[in-house]
Amino acid sequence: MNTRTVIVAAAVLILPTLLAAQGRGGGAPAPNAPANYPPYQRPVSKYVPPRTPDGQPDISGLYLAIPLPRSLETPLAPMANRVNRANSEYSYSLNERPKMPEGAIVRPATVDPADGKIPLRPEALQRRKEIMLHQDQVEHLDGRVLCFAPGIPRSTLPAPVVGYQIFQKPGYVVIFYEQSHLYRTIPLDGRQPLDPAIRKEMGVSRGHWEGNTLVVEVTNFPNNFENNWMVGAVPSAQPGVPAESLTTGHGIPHSDVYHVTERYTPIDADTIHYEATIYDDKVLTQPWKLAWYAFARAPKDYVPIEYACLEGNAKNVFLMTNTDVSGIRVNVP
Repeated sequence: MNTRTVIVAAAVLILPTLLAAQGRGGGAPAPNAPANYPPYQRPVSKYVPPRTPDGQPDISGLYLAIPLPRSLETPLAPMANRVNRANSEYSYSLNERPKMPEGAIVRPATVDPADGKIPLRPEALQRRKEIMLHQDQVEHLDGRVLCFAPGIPRSTLPAPVVGYQIFQKPGYVVIFYEQSHLYRTIPLDGRQPLDPAIRKEMGVSRGHWEGNTLVVEVTNFPNNFENNWMVGAVPSAQPGVPAESLTTGHGIPHSDVYHVTERYTPIDADTIHYEATIYDDKVLTQPWKLAWYAFARAPKDYVPIEYACLEGNAKNVFLMTNTDVSGIRVNVP
């Protein structure tokens, strides 16, 4: 990745924190916008994937992220002229952005609660506001901006550079993430999670197949609560959207009881639908479910990009180390 691409990626990640810290569209919250979306139903597909030698549904291969067609939640104020990002021509990737399947409903990723709102407890919402107001302090800074692993389900949310590679071997599914060179090994043999004292940025995954759907339980997340957020997506800055709106999901940390149930369902030979149910009784008033068409098989000439983070992140290197590296950058053609 060249310096220009790194700077763009860093800007996309930092922008929502700056907007929130400045109280974008401040003032009293607007009345809740109606959630005019049909009740969520898991997609039903007659597609039967091929099988691996050990009998798993074969979903292996290279994929690109399908952009969210709407934000994470239904906004507190209606957004005029809102585009469907997933089917737009806009791209901040070196590869063409994949499209949603024909006939897919364009809706926010939050499908439960039915009103499309993130079900935060009042004290969690207040904590989120404090985090977003102190994004100039490294202890409150977005972990992704600090180049930490962003966790689950955040690693599956579309971002500036998002490709995935799924490998399958007997008894395992392995997911490689283009962003930050992350990976997860998902055993399928029913083993127990690790000791609760062992905490990992990407959690500890245990999977099994329900028909053609890969179901993964993820536990053992870290305790750096201020920096390890549940979610966080590309901002949807629009005039009139109050600061209280959580459309990006930024600034929502989890507690020590956080865990996630994921479902990966192949819809056809080229598309995987994703669902994540988030459980955290200390932060949420109820389980929070997100769902979207997440993965589209990459074109044959697709090449994953070498990812760079700290190399182009001069502002936050300064925050973390008090070292100014802006004057020693080299533009790589």
